[in-house]
Amino acid sequence: MTELLCLSKNKKRIYYDSVNSHASTHFADTLGLRELVIEVLENRDLDNDNLEFDVDMGRPIGTSDVLETNESDEIVYAIRKNRSEQGYVPFTKSRSAQPSTNLSVALVANTDETYQLSSVWIGTWDDPPFPQQPHATLESKPYWSTHAFVWGSQEIEPNSELKSCPW
Repeated sequence: MTELLCLSKNKKRIYYDSVNSHASTHFADTLGLRELVIEVLENRDLDNDNLEFDVDMGRPIGTSDVLETNESDEIVYAIRKNRSEQGYVPFTKSRSAQPSTNLSVALVANTDETYQLSSVWIGTWDDPPFPQQPHATLESKPYWSTHAFVWGSQEIEPNSELKSCPW
């Protein structure tokens, strides 16, 4: 179900799928995230050049749920809700989310000069694709072997949890 989220500073319409998108799951997982992304997008001119970005909000806005890990972490793997195309991703059961001032946004330009909010999260835009994604890079496995989501921070597909690395 696509709905209008807001207008950008230069009056571009930004929509999102309120049921099946990555953005909708992040909105459900993170109280106040919808309002934060609206604040950012209403104050930003949009063009097709830079549609994946992060913004330092200059104040704590919540917690980042992707953390660096080490051999002491209890790691499991699961598929996140509405993200089966990403495959299994790592979660740490032994760490807590960390405060952040950054908001990351991913938009897709439509052909009619509107935009679709693909995803949004608290934290920086520095992680490569997941190892099981078709567009995984040489950095994917090394990065995701030393970083993980905080367990419980994101909804997972039922019965998708694995104890050993699937990639």
